Parts: sequence; C-alpha cells; structure tokens
Amino acid sequence: MDFPVTRLILVRHGETEANVAGRMQGRGNDPLTERGQQQVRAVAARLKAEGHPVEALYSSSLLRAAQTAEAIGEALDLTPRLRDALQEMHLGDLDGADNATLEAAMPRTLDESYPGGESLREFVERLMGAFYGIAMAHADGTVVVVSHGGVISIALSIWSHGHGNAWREYTPANCAISTVEFQAGPQVLHVNDCSHITSDD
Repeated sequence: MDFPVTRLILVRHGETEANVAGRMQGRGNDPLTERGQQQVRAVAARLKAEGHPVEALYSSSLLRAAQTAEAIGEALDLTPRLRDALQEMHLGDLDGADNATLEAAMPRTLDESYPGGESLREFVERLMGAFYGIAMAHADGTVVVVSHGGVISIALSIWSHGHGNAWREYTPANCAISTVEFQAGPQVLHVNDCSHITSDD
C-alpha cells in the first residue's frame, strides 16, 4: 500500500537580541537583530531558488517567528498561517533567564513545570499535535513551518529516537533548515542545514 509523502521544511527564526545575550526567550517577543534580518533574507532566497512546490506556510505567532515567516512568505508568494501551538515552551517566571538559571530549574519529570509555565508533557503534546495536524492537512504536499529552537529540537529528537531526551543534538542555528518526510511515519532527512548562511549573515 502506497502512502502519500508529506514534507515539512522546518525553519528556526532569525537571530534576536536575546539569542545574542544568551537569554531564553520562551514567550518573549524580541524582534530580529540586523543580522537576524540578513539570515531571514538568506533563507527566504534559498527556499525560493530551490523551487519546491510549497503549498502552505505556517509559523509560530511570536514576533521573531512571524517576522521570519513574513519574509519567506514574500519570497514564496504565500501568506503565513500563524499558530499559537507552534510557540516556544512557556517558561513562566523564568522567561528571559540565562541558560545556567534555566538549567538549574529544569523540571525532572514530564509533568513538572517551570514556575508559572507549562510542563514538558504539555509542551510535547502541543507541538506534536500541531505538526501532525499540519502534515495531515497537506497530505502529499510540501509545507514550510517557522518555529523555535526548543520546538524543532524536541520534535527532531522524538522523530529520530522516539523520545525527546536527545534534543540537544538537534538544536538548530538561527534560520537553519531541517527537513522531515511523513510517509506512514516521520523520517528526518536533514538537520540544521545552514549552507545558505554566510559568515557575514
């Protein structure tokens, strides 16, 4: 039995001031830096040049992702479909904290959450529901999805290993491309492809 092949092209948003400072943004709404805008133009140009018949463009509704998706949409002549379910993990009271602070407070179980935030189980169920919903809505098509480092790294770890524990191996650079095909089940094809980003970007 032949199953339709659906391709998701996952793009992390461009660089922000929080990325430069090493702060975890979570639900923060930092805009893109000048370098981030250059990265966005580079990834948009690459997607246009590759000529994939992209039928839809989805994005996290947070500003840094929406700005990235807007540039990609202009290049591909597509209107971004903003989805709250594609947002970064809700870090609650630790939104904007540095990596060391966040690491020290990291929940030890799936159902433990950051103070005022969401649990890992809630996060995974939310983003997996979003990705599978998009894949099902575009069977046999190619879709670009703009999201965040945490979202993409957890998803790639789950699709590659069946769990999210290896997420650090899949953390994407800003505006990196990762590609996943769904044919009965997910298959990760490319991870953290930055060949379109130059040293000047």
